[in-house]
Amino acid sequence: MAAIMMTIDPPNRRQWLACAGALLLPAAVLAADADSGAARKRPLAVKGLCLDLTRAAERLVAVGERGHVLLSDDQGVQWRQATAVPSRVTLTAVHALDARTLWAVGHGGTILRSADAGENWRRAPSPAEAGDVLLSIRVEADGTGLAVGGFGLALRTRDGGATWTRQALLPGEAGERHLNRIFVAGASKWLIAAESGHVMLSDDRGEHWQAVKTPYAGSLWSGLALADGALLACGMRGNLVRSGDGGRSWTHQAVAGAGSFTGAAQRADGLLALVGVDGTLVTSRDGGATLKLRPQDDRTTLTAAVFLPSGALAVASAAGVHVVKTIA
Repeated sequence: MAAIMMTIDPPNRRQWLACAGALLLPAAVLAADADSGAARKRPLAVKGLCLDLTRAAERLVAVGERGHVLLSDDQGVQWRQATAVPSRVTLTAVHALDARTLWAVGHGGTILRSADAGENWRRAPSPAEAGDVLLSIRVEADGTGLAVGGFGLALRTRDGGATWTRQALLPGEAGERHLNRIFVAGASKWLIAAESGHVMLSDDRGEHWQAVKTPYAGSLWSGLALADGALLACGMRGNLVRSGDGGRSWTHQAVAGAGSFTGAAQRADGLLALVGVDGTLVTSRDGGATLKLRPQDDRTTLTAAVFLPSGALAVASAAGVHVVKTIA
């Protein structure tokens, strides 16, 4: 994986995603993240860096370094690589439209689509440039979709991903913030966890946007609409913000001892889980009002989380995907 050649203090999720492989990989494989063909089958791919995870019906799908896409059909017990992925760049995010249709994005402005539950993937046309990094994607059943990434990069589709065009979410400097994670609330409200403590908010499914400043000044890396209607965004150094009014105003909390948050998930019974750097796992039973830190013993960085039907938590990490079976 190639580090992005810029310095920002404090670091943001884009830098962390781009550089995280340096923690695990020898220098020889940290050359340019060039897209030189189809992803290769590697015996240790299931133990490699995974950056996102989703459920497509009963199947789990994870994406990560070198274009690796991992699949599990037994609730995370066993994993295998997808049959065909036409890219070797780092994939940073995956989204399931339904049980069969999935989207993934990554370095080089890469956009991939699968129509068979992640087994085989095809490229979608992307107007992004080779140096661009996409960090999140969402495509709806009616064909409306958005992919976002570093430096305010936003790509819009209205035809189910057949074509993508650049969209400036906001004018000027406000439109150049890193856009880290798309999340939605209800039928029309779209949000993006963004740089410098901002949440981007649209009430018309991405047609028009406003930047809402939260009480936290650092970057927000992920977000989630909770079952009770509240909105949650989380990010650096154990900080999270919560909104009870549809994203217009936010309150701030910090979890002492927690690493930077990278993902969040909520179980059917309301249990909330946030995961992050250095084995951070935080749980809450009251929508984030009260938070309990449960650091994992191996301190492996966790990058995404999905609850399984069993109630266990599947987590993507810097060392593959595993299941946290006991989570109260």
